[in-house]
Amino acid sequence: MKKFLLLIVTLFVVIFTCACDNAQSYILFNRYPFDENTMTETSNVFKPGERIYYLVTTPKTVETKRLLIQVFKLGKHERLGYDLVWGKQVKVRDEQVYYYTDYIVLTEAGAYMMEVYSKDNPTKLLTSNQFYIRN
Repeated sequence: MKKFLLLIVTLFVVIFTCACDNAQSYILFNRYPFDENTMTETSNVFKPGERIYYLVTTPKTVETKRLLIQVFKLGKHERLGYDLVWGKQVKVRDEQVYYYTDYIVLTEAGAYMMEVYSKDNPTKLLTSNQFYIRN
């Protein structure tokens, strides 16, 4: 009886977890420009005035080829409000339809959130990630 119950539970779990499409967008941060050697050495803690390289990946091509990237400074204890400190609309190049990479420089210490929206559906958040600037 236990083996039969275990078989049913296993089949139930396999059916509901294997048919999912888990393609998501991501943002990776790094101290160095992204290439084959630095892809695995990501970080989300930086020093003031340091270049923060970021890589935005998209599972599907963006039809309009335009992204809106915004950086918010989170309030005290990372939950009491936020301020928009940087924003940029970018055009994704034809040879880079599944990713976009660039860098920003911020000088004030604190917790930050980067959010990316597609101009195809500007009300839906494509992806977001946090990073920190510490002295």
